[in-house]
Amino acid sequence: MIDTIVQFLDSFPRELATVILATLPITELRLAVPIAMHTWLLSPLDALGYAIVGNLIPLIPLYFGLNWLRSITEKIAPWMTKVIDKSVDRAERRVRDKYAKYGALALFLFTALPLPLTGLWTATLAAVALKIPFKYAIMGIIPGILTAGIIVTILSVSADVLF
Repeated sequence: MIDTIVQFLDSFPRELATVILATLPITELRLAVPIAMHTWLLSPLDALGYAIVGNLIPLIPLYFGLNWLRSITEKIAPWMTKVIDKSVDRAERRVRDKYAKYGALALFLFTALPLPLTGLWTATLAAVALKIPFKYAIMGIIPGILTAGIIVTILSVSADVLF
């Protein structure tokens, strides 16, 4: 599936392709940086910068628009409401106990570790589900995204050196 997305994005300017790839929930910054560097041959700093911009794009619409989207889907496509609720519940379960104990630091750690399903999308869904005020949510999520980007960029550059 990711190969199909990358092939489709090959027709776009590589900078825009990186932003779009980082915006998607399945790839986010964690795949956008290495693909931008190794497939589209962007410099590490350019790949990081465009990926961070792309990864941050869904933050505000997702945080403030999720409840609105859910209310619309209840009327138009009830099956979609179940998908949204399931995603939000899964995100909440992943973060709830850690957030209760560590606050915004939990969101930071959750997004900073570049592991599957620990990015901006899941952290934002969890913040909405836990009713974390936006200013506190971004105090954890944005630094986490920046940290994850730096880690992924270093690993991608190191892969070039090692292999």
